Amino acid sequence: MPRPDAERIALLRDLCAATNGIQRRIDADLVDEFDIPLSWFEVMAALQRAGGSLRVSELCHELDEVASSLSRRLDRMEQEGHVVREATPAEGDRRAVTVHLTRDGRSFWRDANVIYRRSVQRNFAQVVTESDIVALQRLLSKLAR
Repeated sequence: MPRPDAERIALLRDLCAATNGIQRRIDADLVDEFDIPLSWFEVMAALQRAGGSLRVSELCHELDEVASSLSRRLDRMEQEGHVVREATPAEGDRRAVTVHLTRDGRSFWRDANVIYRRSVQRNFAQVVTESDIVALQRLLSKLAR
């Protein structure tokens, strides 16, 4: 196994900086157009992919987030009418809560998704070639282990 030499350390730092930069630009586009941060859009997108609802624990897993920070975000999103939370006790977990995307939240997500996709195209997709995709997929599969 290669040791973390200066080149690999610099590469990791550059990878993180590039990813953060892309996320900041996408976030700015969503805030400019819809006054929502990328983190809210990601919650709505995760719920949309799941058919409209997820348990909080599943949403945390999907977003790779801790429950306490997600809870505060859900509080604000619920106040804006994008989501609702419902107590859904289950065997072994009486405190379980399910988050549902509201009708307004679903409509809002569809509109914001247009801006999101344009921003992804401008900030990522237009510079990534087919061979880049293959290389990135290979690298990400190694890093996900």
